[in-house]
Amino acid sequence: MAFVGRRAARPLLPCLPALLLAPVLCAQAPLETIPDPARLAPAEVPFVNPLWQALDAPAAPKGPPPRLRDLETTGPLIVGVKLDAAGAVSETVVPEPPLRALAAAVQAQAPRWTFQPATKDGVAVRCWGTYGVDVEVELEDATWHAFALVPVGKEDPLPELPKEMPGETWMSRYPAAVSPAEPGVLSVEEVDFLPMPVKVPLKLEGTRLKSRLLALVEVSGLGTVKRVVPVGTYEPMILRWVRESAKEWALTAARTGGSPVTSWLALDTTIEYSLGSVKERGKRSVKKNVRGEPVP
Repeated sequence: MAFVGRRAARPLLPCLPALLLAPVLCAQAPLETIPDPARLAPAEVPFVNPLWQALDAPAAPKGPPPRLRDLETTGPLIVGVKLDAAGAVSETVVPEPPLRALAAAVQAQAPRWTFQPATKDGVAVRCWGTYGVDVEVELEDATWHAFALVPVGKEDPLPELPKEMPGETWMSRYPAAVSPAEPGVLSVEEVDFLPMPVKVPLKLEGTRLKSRLLALVEVSGLGTVKRVVPVGTYEPMILRWVRESAKEWALTAARTGGSPVTSWLALDTTIEYSLGSVKERGKRSVKKNVRGEPVP
């Protein structure tokens, strides 16, 4: 009897040899070589300082800089003081002084300072306190010990440009906890009552000082100084002094295509001066730790 409507299935065994041979046949086929992009040499792009310009003529001073006028200026001096439970000072740090000479004076005189001690839960404790004093300083009898103002070079390396933080705002970059930690010594941010200054004299003998400043100077198309931007570490009061002086500098503007243009110069100067007087205009204890490394 014949079956209608269904087709008999073919046996699978005859297909097995072909399946077994397929890998062999594929392995014999030649493979196309694809180049490895990782082995390609990267193109070399020469470094060019972004402040450099191709100019017909660079900006330049018309002559030596004018004499620095005496300057009376004020600023906060912040000192970290390590205090024992009696309020005596055993160690100090001056993290960002407005003048380095002020930091040196603090280090020499702070061991004789006294404070009312900080307290925690009603008990006097050891701590790193923060003492602030507004100082009024007279900078006088200055001379340019060295003065170089030259165009930014095409291959000059990129300088470190610190972030300027006015007043006491820079303190926010410091950690709340004392670093490195010291057993039994609290941060001023942990105490209930701040240590208060009792006897904190600060005197400076009249002496000749030197300060070096590196900066970038932006010169307008009119030959006037638009900006003085500090490079690396600097003393804020010296920077302020140079900025005041720069308002009077006589410069020839850079030119390109026959027209004056804004350009940048590199300043390297050393000022020799006298510290006429230092007056204290306000003392306070600050509830902000400055013992440690600041966050960039």
